[in-house]
Amino acid sequence: MARRARLLPKFDHGRQQWVLNVPPGLSDTGARQRVYFPRGAEQDAVAYADQLKQANENLKELAKHVRPELMRAAVKWEPVVIELGFRDLDHFCATKVAELEKASAAPTLASLLDAFQADHSKNWSSQYLGKRWKPFRSRLDEIEDLRISQMDQAFWRDWLKKWKETSKPGPTTYNQQLGGIRSIFELAAAKRVHPINPLDDLPGAKERKGEVPVSTPEEVQRLLDVAWKHDREMVPYFVTCYFAGLRPDSEAKRVHFEHFDWNEGHLKVGITKTDGNPNRYVQIEDTLKAWMRPWLKKKGSIIPDNFAKRRRRLIYGFYTTPNATFGDETKWKALVPWGHDITRHSYGSYWEAAHRGKPGCKETLAANMGHVDFKTFDRYYKNARSRAEGKAYWEIQPPEQKENVIAIA
Repeated sequence: MARRARLLPKFDHGRQQWVLNVPPGLSDTGARQRVYFPRGAEQDAVAYADQLKQANENLKELAKHVRPELMRAAVKWEPVVIELGFRDLDHFCATKVAELEKASAAPTLASLLDAFQADHSKNWSSQYLGKRWKPFRSRLDEIEDLRISQMDQAFWRDWLKKWKETSKPGPTTYNQQLGGIRSIFELAAAKRVHPINPLDDLPGAKERKGEVPVSTPEEVQRLLDVAWKHDREMVPYFVTCYFAGLRPDSEAKRVHFEHFDWNEGHLKVGITKTDGNPNRYVQIEDTLKAWMRPWLKKKGSIIPDNFAKRRRRLIYGFYTTPNATFGDETKWKALVPWGHDITRHSYGSYWEAAHRGKPGCKETLAANMGHVDFKTFDRYYKNARSRAEGKAYWEIQPPEQKENVIAIA
């Protein structure tokens, strides 16, 4: 007859805690466990041990009444679960029960949305809140009460398919919704609430081939002049995006002044979308160096404090709209058009225009922008702008300065 486990807590003098050694037969994982209790909680440890022993006795009592067909099924399935990597059927059942318990404790989608809003709303404008966030969340209203443990890739693929069939969103709206949900789960993964992002491999909608948003040389000059006059700390960000082709909402935000190697003539950029080499090196153009001259010895991030609001005030015309106020953005008149990756597309279009026909033009631009092939070049940048426009773009210069430029600290 097997020896009956006494299952009594012992005091661990090294840890200054009570420890209960739970044998595999009583463990919820099917493996030996050690459960610790605070120094003054011996009775809690004893009560937990009694609970495990009582549960074991109840299980034994149930086993007496197991029907023959259930026993035959257990014998049949044990080799299968062993092939799946479990020690035996008991280990399989214990693991699955633990998974179910963990799933039942997972947060709801509503709690993730609330957490995301709390983390990001301080940087949202009233316009973004009303036109982007509220419509985005309203589309998820019917599933907000579901637990995220139920929301695997198949769930989201099915939900997106049904939403597309019923609401018929355009490619841009579809991709914004997909990207928004993906961001919600990225936050959950970062906070270790949910281990994986179920939307990582779901493809976006294909948008119709067309021109990408590109600023005119006049618009770039106007934006930089206003930034130089009213919020000069924002200048390094804008000129790095426009004259080095960085993604303005990801790559540029990780750039530090130390990443500019003025002697070698390149900017080190961390790649965000391209697999493989984690870095790329972009040639520093004369235009970029001219604008960055006051910051050649500066250190730290090129992104100043309160960045999102300061960028919005420049782009959407707070400084150039008569009688504008912080509290009423609806009355601002946009200083320049703005679109997704507009600074990056401007760089690619005008760089190609300025170097068109030169040996290695395509290869150099692809390397500068971190492209793994020439599809984007051929689709968007090849012959997109005239040589005259390219010349005007790269001749954009900062306002005249005194000979002795005082570096901004």
